[in-house]
Amino acid sequence: MSYAVACARPAVFRAVVAYSGAQLSGCDGGTQPIGYMGIHGISDDVLGIGLGRGLRDTFVRNNGCTAQNAPEPAAGSRRHVVTTYSGCRAGYPVVWAAFDGGHTPGPIDSGGSGWQTWTSGEAWKFITQFSGGTTPPSTTPSTPLPTEWPCRVSDTINAWAEGLTSNITLTNTSTTPVNGWSLVFALPGGQTITGGWNATYSPSSGQVTATNASYNGQIAPGASVTFGFQATHSGGIGKPDWFNLNGRICQIV
Repeated sequence: MSYAVACARPAVFRAVVAYSGAQLSGCDGGTQPIGYMGIHGISDDVLGIGLGRGLRDTFVRNNGCTAQNAPEPAAGSRRHVVTTYSGCRAGYPVVWAAFDGGHTPGPIDSGGSGWQTWTSGEAWKFITQFSGGTTPPSTTPSTPLPTEWPCRVSDTINAWAEGLTSNITLTNTSTTPVNGWSLVFALPGGQTITGGWNATYSPSSGQVTATNASYNGQIAPGASVTFGFQATHSGGIGKPDWFNLNGRICQIV
């Protein structure tokens, strides 16, 4: 359920914690960033830890974090390992807490109290970091709900053996003009931009910012601009999972 909420309501909820989770309630959307913490036992025989890793990796991608094989404790160690991913967008952390144990929300480390688990403290620490005005601009209460996106992006990919082109259309769906734009997105792994048109791109891989040219920085309400790039790839020809226009998340169509 927490994962389903994270997929479908990232503009309503600030962050979630998933205990021993799997994709049981579906994922409506699942392309926008949200603070995410996963807690899972390496010996879970109900919902294997690989299922939990899959949920985690969705938001590693969405949040622009650096992918890694997060360390996990050895079987029989009776301990836990908490990893905070690096490289994530400001305000959108991903934390992975793996423990030596099974399908339980309350594991006890070796040498710990016989009744008090560490998970409640870690979850509380994760959630409370978002209180007290630390919410980034893209999730403030004034942000439109998903039915009222401030922008819309379509991305058409044409690929061949080792290269591809991406043709992007950005539409201003708000009621105010855009006066200069920067569109941030994360390229799938293995893609590197080699050239582009109607925008400048920096850097050429990873989390990229496309900035308007001198002639197309103004987008009236309801109007669109089209731009794109050519890239090399090492087998990954997918599209970015999220686009952020001037600090606000866009709908992908």
